[in-house]
Amino acid sequence: MHFGISTYFLTNDTLDGVIDSILAAGIRVIELSYEPPHLFLLDGGLRDKLRGLAGEGVGFSMHGPFLETNLGSYLDEIRTVSRERVLDAVRFSAGMGADPIVVHPGYSFFRKLKEFDREIHARFIEDLGTIAEEARSLGVRIALENVFMSYFYFRELGEFAAIRDAVPGIGVTLDIGHAYISKCTAKHPDPEGAIIDDVRRMGVENLFHVHLHNNDGNRDDHDFVEGSIDMARVLKGLNELGYDGKVVIETLDIERLGFSAVLQKLKEIAP
Repeated sequence: MHFGISTYFLTNDTLDGVIDSILAAGIRVIELSYEPPHLFLLDGGLRDKLRGLAGEGVGFSMHGPFLETNLGSYLDEIRTVSRERVLDAVRFSAGMGADPIVVHPGYSFFRKLKEFDREIHARFIEDLGTIAEEARSLGVRIALENVFMSYFYFRELGEFAAIRDAVPGIGVTLDIGHAYISKCTAKHPDPEGAIIDDVRRMGVENLFHVHLHNNDGNRDDHDFVEGSIDMARVLKGLNELGYDGKVVIETLDIERLGFSAVLQKLKEIAP
């Protein structure tokens, strides 16, 4: 496994400064975010710097846009803008060698309107297919992230097989914090074990990426040092299943507690 840090939660500095701080802490994997405030700094000059760092062995991934973005929205204007924003992120990722690009699923607040819901879901799948086709042509992998809220079209890993059949070649970003909330909401007696079992059934070959953060099973707190998740057990389970890709820490604790506290916790839980 290759552990990294997301820049999304580090907003007290410029993107250049954040990247330099992550590297100074000894971390060699960085996930960029195609969202403000750092979105406004993703220009050609930065892309050249990132390409240079990649040539020195630094690994990058990209979190695609998700704020005010809804693939397959029933509103054509929102759908079009959402699709184009994700495609822009795919193109930037290809230009700097980031892998994979994390994509959030579409969503609908009309799940009880079954016929309408099927139509919106079909629009989401169509948009995801368009994005996956462009990504494939550019050599970028798409990794769909599980999101725990019930109105999203990819909540549980068991839903992935049908999505993959419709959009071949995509994979999954397992967000451990999101998966834990889903299992706790369902009152599963062993949420960590259930997460590992889900990956086993899905097939670890479909697991392209991992997001790691902690919570108490109720809210998406993005803690790391404290929380109810046995992160060590989940990481050990993924390691035993053969996952050896990026594991990106998404946490507010770096700005609250500093890199040292987060890295000490990582040392305690890494396989």
